[in-house]
Amino acid sequence: MNNGKKIFVLGVLALFLALAFTPATQAEDDRDFTEVKEKLFNIEIEEFKADGSIEKKVFEITQTEINKLKNELLSTKSIEERLLVLKKYNLIPQDKTVEELETGMYEKAYRLGITPDDAPQKTKLKLPILLQFFKKVSATYFGGISLNFGLKFIIRIINLLPFINLPTLDFADFCGGLFGVLTTEGLIFKNNHTLITFPGISGMFGFVGYRIKLPFLMHIYTGFSAVTFGVGLGLHIKD
Repeated sequence: MNNGKKIFVLGVLALFLALAFTPATQAEDDRDFTEVKEKLFNIEIEEFKADGSIEKKVFEITQTEINKLKNELLSTKSIEERLLVLKKYNLIPQDKTVEELETGMYEKAYRLGITPDDAPQKTKLKLPILLQFFKKVSATYFGGISLNFGLKFIIRIINLLPFINLPTLDFADFCGGLFGVLTTEGLIFKNNHTLITFPGISGMFGFVGYRIKLPFLMHIYTGFSAVTFGVGLGLHIKD
C-alpha cells in the first residue's frame, strides 16, 4: 500500500473513531454534572434465520448504555467477539453460536438456489467495489438506512386471515449510509476484504446473522452471507 493510500486509510479510521467514541465521552461528562434521569431509547435487534424468517426484538436502554454497547461492538475484531458482546447485554440467546449461523447461511443459500460451486474462484473488480461469496461479513454504516426484500407485504396480507401466522421470508438485504465499513472474511482461505466508503451501499443475499439498529441512523450487520456486494466512493483494501 503506497503512502497516499496509507494516509487515506488513517484519515478514515480517525473519522470512524471520532463518530464512534465522541458521544460516549459526552455522555460520561454530562453524567458528572447532572443527576437528571436519562431518557430511554429504543434499539432493534433482528435475527435473520436460515428459513428466511426474521425475528425482531426491541429493547429500551439509556444513551450511556447505548454508547457503551456501540463502543464495545466497534472494538471487536470478529463475529465471535461481537456475539459475546450481544450476549453480555442479553440482546441475543446465550446459547447462540457462530457455527449455527454459518450452517444456517448454507441452508438459506441452497433455498435461494445459490451453491458454493456457483461462486467464482477469483473475482477481479476495480476499486472501490467488493463482490464476495460465502463469507463472514461485518457491515457498519452511519447516517443511513437498511432494507430487506422478500415476501413481507404478501405474507402480512395472508396473516390477516384467522388462524394463520406465516413467517416473513427474507431474500436480500441492503444497507447504505454517508460513511460505511464493509468487511468480509474467508471461511476456508483467510482472504479478507475491507471496503471503506463515503458514501456507500452494500447488498447481501442469503444473509444469516444479526442486524443491530441504533439511534442516530447507525446500522450494524454481523453474520454470514452467501453473496456480499458493496460499492461506493472510497477504498477497497485486500489482506
